[in-house]
Amino acid sequence: MSAGFYYPAQAGATTQWVPAKQPAFPNATPVDYPEQLVGESAGGTMYVQDKGVKRERFLLEWDRLTTADRDGALAFFNTVKKAFLTFEYEDPGGTLHTVRWMNGFNFSHVAQGRWSGSIELRKQTD
Repeated sequence: MSAGFYYPAQAGATTQWVPAKQPAFPNATPVDYPEQLVGESAGGTMYVQDKGVKRERFLLEWDRLTTADRDGALAFFNTVKKAFLTFEYEDPGGTLHTVRWMNGFNFSHVAQGRWSGSIELRKQTD
């Protein structure tokens, strides 16, 4: 399977980016509950107040993409306007996820016609 990015969805995508080179391994998929207040009393009792929902992310890195692939990623980034619009991400296992692009577009020119960079996606929860 190949990783792919589809706006607004894979079925009927108006814009897509399916890089010729897959993300470098390992692909990180952290899960967190970041909106929790944690405190401890003088007696050692821990108190936790949960203020939010679970966050799932995909941290993807590419090494030595071609200029064409880098330009395709930039065109997709400009279409979804970073985190403004949701889109579907197909992970290398073939599962579709509705996500938002969370980091800026930052691909470095590492060799003639080759680019390296990373993309952070956050799974959309409704």
